Amino acid sequence: MTAADRPVRPNSTVGHRSAPVLGLTVMTSAFIIMSLNDGVAKILALEMPPGEVAWARFFFQSILTLPLVVVATGWRSLIPYRPLGNAMRGVILGTATAMFFIGLKKIPLADSVAIFFIMPFLLTILSVVVEREKVGWRRWTAIVIGFGGALLVVQPSFHEFGLFALFPAGAAANLAVFMLLSRRLRHTGSAMALQAFASLAGTATLTALLFVGSLAGIPEFTVVSPTPGQWGLLVGMGAFAALGHSLMIVALGHATSAVLAPTQYAQILSATAFGYVVFGNFPDAGQWIGIAVIIACGIYVFWRETQVRSRD
Repeated sequence: MTAADRPVRPNSTVGHRSAPVLGLTVMTSAFIIMSLNDGVAKILALEMPPGEVAWARFFFQSILTLPLVVVATGWRSLIPYRPLGNAMRGVILGTATAMFFIGLKKIPLADSVAIFFIMPFLLTILSVVVEREKVGWRRWTAIVIGFGGALLVVQPSFHEFGLFALFPAGAAANLAVFMLLSRRLRHTGSAMALQAFASLAGTATLTALLFVGSLAGIPEFTVVSPTPGQWGLLVGMGAFAALGHSLMIVALGHATSAVLAPTQYAQILSATAFGYVVFGNFPDAGQWIGIAVIIACGIYVFWRETQVRSRD
């Protein structure tokens, strides 16, 4: 998801008509892979501390991504022009991932992913508060309706699991801040290098949280020794994350973020399928209505924002 904020120029070597189709196909594949990553994370979070699962996700993603970055752009690309701001991106991203995985331990996969997709609404609100962006009544209406859809998804989970149902929303809030920072820092390095730096900073953040959590006896952040099978899943999860983000960067080389944005909602549908097959969870009618509302309002907010920005 984070790579979708990168303004990469479409690849001119691909035909004008075929390039967006290729970009849409690759980006959709990326989000399906990311939903598989979330599914594996849920399997692990049921057996291990979610904080340790989040750490492994960033650690193995970094190991798998760094060689590609060095080969493509050189070692110097890993040193961003604004290291403090980019380090903060990693801290926020690591925190968001930990919160999301903590929620996954209790909340059905499809519900967690759907709740997480209030992020575009939160990003728009942050843009108003921080960047003084003007938002008209149409987007405000879509935001309010979108939050209403989120409540339809949250309500059954909140009734059953309590505050755990809010962790995906907290993760979405953190990622909205991450995306706002990404907009400001998007010209400080290549998309691939900035993604790698965020993974490294996320790994460092979660290492610190695990150290403190283990000393304090916090169950979600107390380190345990994984079994061989769990090690395999942890490495696989990092591989899914690395592949998913790499495909996002490739997709943005063939189509603009405005064209590709709606494909992110494939993650909700693939997460629903994964959750049903593996865990036997399936949203009820009210939750499906909420999911549909979130998707429709999210696409509209992004489309409207694109229209407004194109006139500026």
